[in-house]
Amino acid sequence: MGRGSNNHESRLLLPVSKNPDDSVWGEEYMTRKKETSVYFRGDLKVVVNRAINLPNADGNNLKSKVESWLSLDKRSKKDLSDPYVNICIDDHKLLQTKVIKDELNPVWNESFQTEVSHEGSFLYFWVWDDDTVGKEKLGHGSIKLSEIIEKKIIKRSLELMTPFDKCKPVLDVELEFEPVSEEVGLFEVTKCYFPLRHTGEVTLYQDACCLPSSSHAKFSVHTAPYTPRSAWDDIADTITKAQKFIYFTGWSMTHSTRLKRNGRSAQATKEHPTLGEMLIAKANNGVKVLILLWDEPFNTEDLATVGVVGTNDELTRNYFSGTKVNCVLASRRKSKRGMLETLVSNTSFSHHQKIVIADDETASHGMVAYLGGLDLTNGRYDDQHHFLYKSSENKHVDDFYQTFPGILNPNQGPRQPWHDVHARVTGEAAMDVLQNFKERWKLEAPKEIKDVNVYGKVKSGRWKVQIFRSIPNDAAKFDDSKRHLLQSKHGQKYDASIHRAYISGIRNAGRFLYIENQYFLGSAHSWSSTLHSASPRANHLIPVEIAEQICDMIRRRKRFAAYIVIPLFPEGDPNAGHIQEILHWQATTMKMMYKRIARTIRRAGIQAHPRDYLNFFCLGRREEKSGNVVVTQDDSPVNNINRNGRAMIYVHSKAMVVDDIYAIVGSANINQRSMDGRRDTEIAVGCWENSGDKLVHDGHVQGLRKGLWSEHLGRYEELFENPESLECVKRVLELSQDNWDGYMAEEIDENVPHLLSYPIDVSVDGDVTASSTCPNGFFPDTTAPILGTKSSYLPSRLTV
Repeated sequence: MGRGSNNHESRLLLPVSKNPDDSVWGEEYMTRKKETSVYFRGDLKVVVNRAINLPNADGNNLKSKVESWLSLDKRSKKDLSDPYVNICIDDHKLLQTKVIKDELNPVWNESFQTEVSHEGSFLYFWVWDDDTVGKEKLGHGSIKLSEIIEKKIIKRSLELMTPFDKCKPVLDVELEFEPVSEEVGLFEVTKCYFPLRHTGEVTLYQDACCLPSSSHAKFSVHTAPYTPRSAWDDIADTITKAQKFIYFTGWSMTHSTRLKRNGRSAQATKEHPTLGEMLIAKANNGVKVLILLWDEPFNTEDLATVGVVGTNDELTRNYFSGTKVNCVLASRRKSKRGMLETLVSNTSFSHHQKIVIADDETASHGMVAYLGGLDLTNGRYDDQHHFLYKSSENKHVDDFYQTFPGILNPNQGPRQPWHDVHARVTGEAAMDVLQNFKERWKLEAPKEIKDVNVYGKVKSGRWKVQIFRSIPNDAAKFDDSKRHLLQSKHGQKYDASIHRAYISGIRNAGRFLYIENQYFLGSAHSWSSTLHSASPRANHLIPVEIAEQICDMIRRRKRFAAYIVIPLFPEGDPNAGHIQEILHWQATTMKMMYKRIARTIRRAGIQAHPRDYLNFFCLGRREEKSGNVVVTQDDSPVNNINRNGRAMIYVHSKAMVVDDIYAIVGSANINQRSMDGRRDTEIAVGCWENSGDKLVHDGHVQGLRKGLWSEHLGRYEELFENPESLECVKRVLELSQDNWDGYMAEEIDENVPHLLSYPIDVSVDGDVTASSTCPNGFFPDTTAPILGTKSSYLPSRLTV
């Protein structure tokens, strides 16, 4: 069998109905007491064509009269069922068609393409009547997953089971299934809104500023010494050189931010212009400057309230008001489904893309685009030192940023160090980033945008580049000619190609994965069955795909390793309800992955531990407090942090390196908000280098990975050339555990490298507990549980 069709032990079929005791459906469940479960992994295309003879659940019944009286449902005189179809694997919802009003013989002709990585028995098609006051099941049919795996292509008219008498409904569907191939190294994502591009260049950055003297690694890229560049210096130079346009999108932007800084003194740093000053000067010289920022809903124009997450959106707009810089705030967003859905969307989700685009006559196609994790705002500027106290009087003068409660300025405690990854693209990929900006701007300010002729020379290169997004049609005005390349749910078109890119990258990994991300949670459909009823809708596939790729390599007796770097905890108060719930979902995700790996090791009959294949890390720093900080005798978290001279380095990266060949860098976190496509708006780039027809293993992608390892570990060893090897895994674990011991030690050693083993213990059976080195299972210097706790009041869509 292929990699997408592993048989699993038999299990009781979980009923799709939320009321399995319903006598209407009882007959089917009695005849399907036990089915063989299979692992359904691959790419699935589903076409829902039409249905005939559906029952009418509307008409002259009490529910319809209530709806009519409340005017909650705009009904035609037909007053018939309003059918739509949910497609599920057992009890896990995958897809949903649009609603067709007042029709018993609806024609959808909707086509869906989705990745699947699910254990189950059946693919269900549930037909529902969409009503404002309650929804009713009209009927359902199913196809065995084992049959889909065997036949690959199925066209079928399903006779639906229905609770309504005197009708025999039928649903016409088509399926195509392609299991995961054993061939690796195929990184192009086909049938994507933005296709693979073959012109231009890519630059990959670690941190906002990268000081050559801080790089411990001594290695070459294409026979030349590896010399990392500084993202913010390059962005400043691009702004300075621009002659025609500069376009920004961001989650946050602060006009007082200085892109270039000097570590000698505060005065030397202040000699550099602020971002706001640079942009106003360019606009006054005739350069078109457009800024599109997320309109944080709790921030007010008169600054009476400054918002919940400190984006400075109103402050920035007020600063540019009356200048030639055009700054627009965009909410997230009006919904066609009503006022309540709009309110939920605006207050729950954000515009999260971080882009700078400008003309550059020296670049391919005459433009450059920057994208990744870096917002040009407070606290994001940092270098590989990640100082806690020492830079507050020079590089970080007037730029103190800390979200831990009780530390508001440099006299109260350390700044929050910031680690990030960014990218610069030219050529056709930069044109695609520009197209994304146009599509968003046209929706927000359609009378303001004008095309600028920036086309320069086309320069071919070694790079293959593809742009990906998470964005729905209520946040961008899509090109009608490309609508067939978008996904659809409940009739809403959206682009979720970032998720597709991550899944493609994981499935094409043959040796190792190296991931840095601000969050890591998801694949809730694969969590323990005891959690199903309480699981959030965080069903993106990245965690389970990583685990399954590891399991597949174990079954094939091949070495494989995954290294995942995340923050010690999400920024803010680690005791806060929303952060504790995020940590709870994160721990649940880890447990699922380790349990799967442990089970596969056991079945393969080999002597190994789950941590021989999968490991989580975080970053932290030790540093003596500055003389201005006063520590009292009480045992508060702030006093503990200052007394012990330690704090996490906040990992804000959103990057993945595959086999030292392929990299994804962008704004998307590994959570449902970023990967869904209909929640937070995101953008990313996937890229690799070719030499002729061969993939480059020792190019700039490897340079990024080696540079990051060198920064985090304070060294680079020959073992690190083969990250998949057990020797490398054990060495990195040894070093990171030594670093953790140094982080926890009573004596402050400022030379302790930054990469720390994440504070969990993992048993040979895959059980995950808080590290035994942390008293009471709390994060250092706090009383916050490492494994988190589930909130009893927060809606899960806010935390996943």
